[in-house]
Parts: sequence; structure tokens; C-alpha cells
Amino acid sequence: MVVFSDLDRSIIYSKRFLGENSKELEIEVYKGENISYISQKTVNLIKEINKNSCFIPTTTRTTEQFKRIEFSKYGLNFKYAITSNGGNILIDGDIDKDYKIFIEKKLELSSSIDDTIKLLEKYKSVYGIKKIRKAEEFFFYIVVDKEEFDLRSIEGFIREIKGLNWDTYKNGTKVYFVPSALKKSTAIKYICDKLNYKQTFAIGDSIMDKDMLEFCRSSYLLGHGDLVNILQKENPFLVSKKSGFEGTEEVLNSIILSQKNLNNNI
Repeated sequence: MVVFSDLDRSIIYSKRFLGENSKELEIEVYKGENISYISQKTVNLIKEINKNSCFIPTTTRTTEQFKRIEFSKYGLNFKYAITSNGGNILIDGDIDKDYKIFIEKKLELSSSIDDTIKLLEKYKSVYGIKKIRKAEEFFFYIVVDKEEFDLRSIEGFIREIKGLNWDTYKNGTKVYFVPSALKKSTAIKYICDKLNYKQTFAIGDSIMDKDMLEFCRSSYLLGHGDLVNILQKENPFLVSKKSGFEGTEEVLNSIILSQKNLNNNI
């Protein structure tokens, strides 16, 4: 059994989710500031899952950003991790070279990242676009003002890159432009095929998690996530009743219960 889990707003949270008397654990420091937190219950539940299965962090974060998260500080150590939205698989913290060759071959079906970014140049002055950022050499995104930016203002660009095998995802204050083959599910399928995992679970909250949730057999969606609103009545996933840290704990407890039921039926 294996659990693939998104991180931000699925397992770890920013300050906005902290209560007034919060006792959540600090897990990420950036530029001298604590920016991400995890609950002690979440730590304990992930450890419980890892006793009889494999818990694999699966994130859109780059490898560098992922390594900022101090999981080991609380005794959480992961054999595998997926970073860069499926661009890298880490084994004991090191990049899987075989997978790197595999994914680079798939990315050849899309135009190069530099050529694609150049097409965005004429849209740089669009109202509401604050920054353009490249994530390693895999994908890029714009940071926007949610109140001022209108996705329709770059519709021409979106259509143009779609023909070059690039997809577009809007998630909060960011709009991601990603090669069509670069998906969390690409890396997940690779791991499952390699390690013969059949019982697959997934945890996510956003549009960037949708393909992962669709791929896995049992998938959980955090109730506070944007994807709940996007899917509405067509949502096929299990949605947490609670939000934030408590929502995460609810989902992890459900997975542990499923794990026990599976083991009892063997």
C-alpha cells in the first residue's frame, strides 16, 4: 500500500491556518521566518501509516523548496518523494537518474521552456501580473493579483502554448504553465510500476493534484481546497468534513482505517 500526498495546504500549512492559541509545529524556515507548520497529530499519523505502507510526499515544489521542509526534525523520513510536479523522483534525498532520463524523453514532446517563456513576453504588461518565475527547467508560472488579474487577458497565449503541448492551471495567486507530460501522475505511475504498488491512496487540495487524485484508487480531497469549488457536483473524491489541520488529521485517520481493513482481509 502506498500514499501519495500533496504538501502545502494538504499536510503543512502557512500562518493563515493557525489559531489564536495554536501549538502547531514549525517545519519550514525561509529567510529567517517560520512560514510553514504541521500538527503533532499529523506527524504521529504519518508515522503510523509508514509502519505498514509507504508515504510519499508529492509536490509541485521544486526539489530545493521541498528540502527546506524539516520533516526529519520530527522523525519523519521518506524513502521516496516526488517534486517539481512530477519532474523529479527523489530516493533517500537524491534524484533518481533513471527517472530523469525517462521524464526528459517525455518532455521532448513539448516546446522548450525558454522558447515558451519568450511567447509570454508580449503579455508582461497585462494588468495584474506581478512576477514571472521559472521552476527549475521544468515549468514556469506567473504570480498575479487575484483582484486585478483576468485570465481572459492571456487567452491568446494559452491557446498558442496548448498547440505546443503545454497546459495551463490557475491556482490561487499563481497561474502555472506546464508541459503536458509533466504531471504528478506521471511520476506516480512510474513508481507504482517499478515497485508493484496496487493499493494507491492520494491526498490533495488543488487543481495541481487532480491528475494524481484521478490516478489513485482511493483519493481524498481537503474540503478547504480550490478543487472542491471547481469540481462542485462532479466531484468523485472523498472530501474531508473539516478544514485545515483538522481536515488533514481526518483524512489520515481514514487512510489508517482503510489500511487496517485491507490488512484484515489479506
